[in-house]
Amino acid sequence: MVVVMGYVLTQFIERGLSEIAGEGYYVERDRLRHAAYGALETTLAVLADFREIEGGLQSPAQGWGDPIGFAGVEIGKGLQVTVSFEDESAKLPLNSLDEGTLYLLFDEMGITPEDSLLLTNSLLDWIDEDDDTRIEGAESDEYSFREIPHRAANRPIRNLDELAVIEGFDLYFFDEDGRPNALFDAFAQMVSPYGGSRLNANAASAMTLRAAASVGDAQLEAIADYLAGADRKPGTSDDRYFASTDELLEVIVEMPAGLTLGVDISVLSILIQVKEGDSVFELKAVLSLDGSGIPSVQTGTGQAASSAPLSQVSRSTASTTAIEYPFVFLELTEDVSHNEMAHVPLEEEEETPKT
Repeated sequence: MVVVMGYVLTQFIERGLSEIAGEGYYVERDRLRHAAYGALETTLAVLADFREIEGGLQSPAQGWGDPIGFAGVEIGKGLQVTVSFEDESAKLPLNSLDEGTLYLLFDEMGITPEDSLLLTNSLLDWIDEDDDTRIEGAESDEYSFREIPHRAANRPIRNLDELAVIEGFDLYFFDEDGRPNALFDAFAQMVSPYGGSRLNANAASAMTLRAAASVGDAQLEAIADYLAGADRKPGTSDDRYFASTDELLEVIVEMPAGLTLGVDISVLSILIQVKEGDSVFELKAVLSLDGSGIPSVQTGTGQAASSAPLSQVSRSTASTTAIEYPFVFLELTEDVSHNEMAHVPLEEEEETPKT
């Protein structure tokens, strides 16, 4: 009886511990999730204030690089909250690039002419609406013979992860286990699926500018020297930014042919990470600041939905009052680095976005 009761008690304890651990995971995740959305609200408020006062957002050098510290708020006691930004308008709009620009871009990355032709045409075949296969390209007929058959999307790319199933990219931009490699990372630094009105000279890389319009080395050096500030060291408190196109033209003298450079951010990615011990929650928001950009999921008419009230998106928000934001959400993604991405569909305006 003692042995039997001991066995039953042991099994009961093990099962109870696993159930408690599982319940604790969701409780912990909801708590970190609540803090992440609070940090996002604070970040949006700081960005809105800077845009109102400065007349626009050009660069974190304006002072909004640390929105939580600037606001002087504490997002959850004992939590480590970090906010980082990526200027999508400093990249080339992937879905609207023509054959020549794509070829130059791949050439700038050091890819051979033959492989550049393959990547260019297979990417254009994936995006265009027809089923006509380009030379060295691939459409649904070619993809149907793969080990895992699929069809060409024939629509704009919504996420760079789609490249993993596009002819050529699956071999050159990913390793044998399907993980992005150095070429993918370099490509992701130069292009964006969200689009934008013009390249922001405050954040565009030298490689991006060369691929976009063959910007000369003298102009690239002049831009880099100006942005680095008097100490000539990027990433310090001495960094500067172009507040107007007049300031930009004073540095580069003339606008490069075939390229319109701007100084404002039109599409901005915000990545928020909340940590407590080994528990991590990440939240990514992609914002259109001027109404341009392509949402990750479009409406039936191909237009971005209006600014989604974040109070409806977040289950943890107590108030159900719709808040009108000065920005348009192109994408909202949770647990970015855990492959549990839940995109908030930008569906019809009358429907409530769901995570």
